Amino acid sequence: MNLKRTLTLILTAGIISGANAQTDTAANQGKLVLTLDSAKTYAVQHSKTMKTADLNIQKAEWAKWQSISNMLLNVDATLSYTTMFGYEAHPEMNGQKITISVNDVGNLGITATAAVNGQLIVGVQLSKMAIEMQKLAQTGSENDVKAAATTSYLSVLIAQESKKTIEDSRANLEKSYNNVVQLTKVGMAEQTDADQLKVQLMVLDNNLRAADRNIQLAKSALITALGAPPATDVELTESLDYFFENEQITEPSGSVETSITMKQLDMSIDIAKKQWTLSRWAYGPTLSLSYNYSGKTYFGKDEGFNMSPPHTMTLALQVPIFSSGNRYAACKQKKIDVDIAQTQRDQTLEQLQVQEIQLKYNLSNAIETYNSSKESLELYQKIFKNSLQKFNVGTISSNDLITVNNNLLNAQSTYIQSLYSVMNAQTELLKLYNNL
Repeated sequence: MNLKRTLTLILTAGIISGANAQTDTAANQGKLVLTLDSAKTYAVQHSKTMKTADLNIQKAEWAKWQSISNMLLNVDATLSYTTMFGYEAHPEMNGQKITISVNDVGNLGITATAAVNGQLIVGVQLSKMAIEMQKLAQTGSENDVKAAATTSYLSVLIAQESKKTIEDSRANLEKSYNNVVQLTKVGMAEQTDADQLKVQLMVLDNNLRAADRNIQLAKSALITALGAPPATDVELTESLDYFFENEQITEPSGSVETSITMKQLDMSIDIAKKQWTLSRWAYGPTLSLSYNYSGKTYFGKDEGFNMSPPHTMTLALQVPIFSSGNRYAACKQKKIDVDIAQTQRDQTLEQLQVQEIQLKYNLSNAIETYNSSKESLELYQKIFKNSLQKFNVGTISSNDLITVNNNLLNAQSTYIQSLYSVMNAQTELLKLYNNL
């Protein structure tokens, strides 16, 4: 079963847009009419998980600009006012006392600075890599959302198929029950036969009510996976046969190397290497430029004595010389972090390869079980039909018919379970390959 159906490959952009518009209109009316593809698209657009992932990307974007701004010009201004509350100094010069008034003064200071070194440059590169990591996380979240939408969508179809098989069995059994009731009235059949069939019909009625509840639960799970309001009604436009009959159920192709987990681990190695480079730049120089302006305004008759020049500029080159091994130890730690990241990558790859083998085995086993259970169901349906005819002409007893019907119910249950197994096994494998 290939869930990425051939039909979507030939749809034009206009048709897709029209389908999305119809879906949005239906959603506004409290009802969603969905294909599997439109269900996955709706889930991605409305998932709270995806909104959080998008916000994390925006946050990483702003962190990048923060890193860039550390190398750009920074300007600060200081405005102050100082008063001595009319204080006067009376120094003695040449035997005479003089009076010096200390006036109130206002200060305006402007400082502009800019600095650059290797660590700041590498920091910008790291912030860009952080954005890519968040985008990978967003892709992983999208994969999870699509997987949930896929399994929920197919679960509704399987639950509906389960109800249909029970309804078919009940309809056939009810015909025989009605015939027995009529024969009982004219004395050609025993009341026990009618009672036994009635009990069997009651069992099927209970199964039907349980099937209805399962359908509602499956739809609730689908609505949750879609991120739609709880009161939303959903209508699925594709039948189960489309996925299990019209398309060949096969093992999907792919590689664990394309999985989100491996891409994230590869990115983690690159980040660890970049952090190692960052630590080595601690040995590098820092070039800085600063400009200062200082202006004073005196509030009084006489200006004070001002020795501060209004304009100053400083160009500095700071070179680290000795740190008692602190920088060396930091570099060694970052180098070990690279080795750790590489080891974790290799270990995870081995684990995913084992998981891939297990998932392929599960899918292969599920497909074989599905094929055999489908064939068994068809045979039991045929046996049940023949048994009904024999019962109607009196060649078998009601006990025999009930036994055959119970065998049919068991075959139906096994068949429905095999559908779930195929769906889960293939979805897990597609999720591993990042191919949903």
